[in-house]
Amino acid sequence: MISLGGFDFHLYGLILGVAILSALQVSLRFAKERGVEQEKVEKAFWWALVGGVVGARIYHVVHLWGEVYSLNPIRALYVWQGGLGIWGAILGGLMGLIFFNLKTKNRGFAILDVMLIGMPLAQAIGRLGNWANGELYGKNGEPLFIWESILNLTLFVILWRVGKQKKVTGRITGTYLIGYGAIRVFLENFRPDNIIWKWQGIPVAVIAGGLSLISGLFILRKKQS
Repeated sequence: MISLGGFDFHLYGLILGVAILSALQVSLRFAKERGVEQEKVEKAFWWALVGGVVGARIYHVVHLWGEVYSLNPIRALYVWQGGLGIWGAILGGLMGLIFFNLKTKNRGFAILDVMLIGMPLAQAIGRLGNWANGELYGKNGEPLFIWESILNLTLFVILWRVGKQKKVTGRITGTYLIGYGAIRVFLENFRPDNIIWKWQGIPVAVIAGGLSLISGLFILRKKQS
């Protein structure tokens, strides 16, 4: 907690704010290079942000429904108390962008590419919030938040290099889905069993990561054909 001018701020929230604004700045810069209107990017950003927050909260609440929220369902609305799920954020954000595309009759991956290129940077910065909360350690005390932050930074560099290549839309989206899916599948092997959400004995993060990988490969293959 940080006190400033009589107001109290959660360090985790401040870190998330920096992460989101950093991603937006990257997207705006890349949009300028790709000839995408800034106003369109800013509108898409709000759709992605709202969808991401709603999706992240729903994922978290469903995960802990039996243990926490079934006892007091109104707590599901207390977002300020923390509790967001990254896969819910990604799915919700993507749904927000898809709805934006449908609403504005945009076709293809141009907007998705522009919005997703800064996503790994936001995720890398956002994981530092886990350090602020003293969470996201592995089975043997491994600082998984640092591991994921470094891996996300690496993915960001890869996406930026892909974006500098010839302007074929969809490559950034496909590469992001493959890269982040692989990161989460890898890191899930180190998480303590007692915090892993499973379905039919399989970690949900592994299922989501696998689907992300497959989706990314499908997109890249379609773009190459």
